[in-house]
Amino acid sequence: MQQPTDIHSFWKRSEISFREQHATLWPSLSRAVNLLAVLNISLFFLTDAVRTGGYYFPVISLSALALATLLMLLPLGWHNRLGFYLIVLAVCAVAAWLLGASILYWIQTGASA
Repeated sequence: MQQPTDIHSFWKRSEISFREQHATLWPSLSRAVNLLAVLNISLFFLTDAVRTGGYYFPVISLSALALATLLMLLPLGWHNRLGFYLIVLAVCAVAAWLLGASILYWIQTGASA
């Protein structure tokens, strides 16, 4: 019986902390998305590794970043909710994971810049 109360109070404290800091967290996430997009484009599209290798993780990663950016820009009224921020953060994490997997694939196959 004690366990649900602890989780509930943890979530409540997390929401309060997020409301106090969301003006800082959203711009930081936006800058991270922009950095991931620039890395993705410069590593795989400018070096032509996607077209010649037939490897599509960078395309999927850019699509996830576009979705995260779209969610950040749309005026849905959910920007001050912790759950919405965590969803956008999870989409960015998937994009970062795909970018990392693409870099590992690129290194293992010996693709040159």
